[in-house]
Amino acid sequence: MKKTLLATALLAGFAGAAHAQSSVTLYGLVDAGFNYAKRDGQSVKGIDSGLMSQSRFGMRGSEDLGNGLKAIFTLENGFTVDNGQQTHGRLFGRYAYVGLESAQAGRLTLGRTTNLAFMWAAGVANPFGLSFSTASIGSTFAYNDAVMGGGRVNNSVYYYSPSFYGVQAGVGYSFNAFASPNGESEAPGSGKNNRMIDAGLKYDNGPIKGVLTYQQVESPLPGTKTFRNLTLGASYDFGVVALHAGYAKANNITPAFLNGYNGVVANGGQFSSDSAYTIGASAPIGPGKLYAAWQKATKSKVNGWAVGYTYDLSKRTNLYAFFADNDVRNFDENRDMTYRQLAVGLQHRF
Repeated sequence: MKKTLLATALLAGFAGAAHAQSSVTLYGLVDAGFNYAKRDGQSVKGIDSGLMSQSRFGMRGSEDLGNGLKAIFTLENGFTVDNGQQTHGRLFGRYAYVGLESAQAGRLTLGRTTNLAFMWAAGVANPFGLSFSTASIGSTFAYNDAVMGGGRVNNSVYYYSPSFYGVQAGVGYSFNAFASPNGESEAPGSGKNNRMIDAGLKYDNGPIKGVLTYQQVESPLPGTKTFRNLTLGASYDFGVVALHAGYAKANNITPAFLNGYNGVVANGGQFSSDSAYTIGASAPIGPGKLYAAWQKATKSKVNGWAVGYTYDLSKRTNLYAFFADNDVRNFDENRDMTYRQLAVGLQHRF
């Protein structure tokens, strides 16, 4: 009897050790709802995917290498619920990286990830953060513009320091951040690639959050200057309400750079720099949360506000509704347009 109990305990111990040494987690988010959008007098309505947050599934894993060091990886796919298609035109378009992580030394990743403004600043500067479609801070801030590769960074190496008293630093470099005339893989000669330098600093301690990030992109396109993007955000949570504010500045927005590779001049060559501002608030109301924000981009002439509410059905499932009203400039036709969006939907996380 004693031998049986001892054998059982040893087997349980080995199983627990094996589980602690290596693990793989499947996770995801499924989001769909009814969307009514009216742009320049023309309306479209129907069932759309990712109205609050983009639908995705992924795998993340780690292996204990000893002495506090772990090998890590993340592979994440984006898809649309309304028609079952992939997003970003690739299997793992959201994340695809491998790396090393240590509580004492920080984290190092290699592969496809997001820039630091996308990762750290959006949700601090604006309560809608990366979510809620046109209510998102991406309507005015440049962290996810075409010149920034839509926020996604290919061929990159990133280092994230440990957090010291709420302060964490990050730095990254991409050998070819997004598609260049030579494709997405690195071409011979650094001058033929979209090289990006990325750096950021964030503070997260108690009710106070603050973020500062900076990116610069060297383009192989003729006639382009070094694109520079600065993002600053802060928030304070009073408990009954959290206040948010942000500022962004983009320099050297040249028409050739914004052309991408499809010949579309995004700003008509009318401005080479742009500033953006946002303020907002979020507050817990009942089992959910209320959101409100205003944002503006000066040279690109975007001015908008939004309100929204999420209602938690459980820890992993919520209902949501939001309304966004944006005035935007059509530089091709030299006139202003109004874009309004009303959406209600359901989101489930697993």
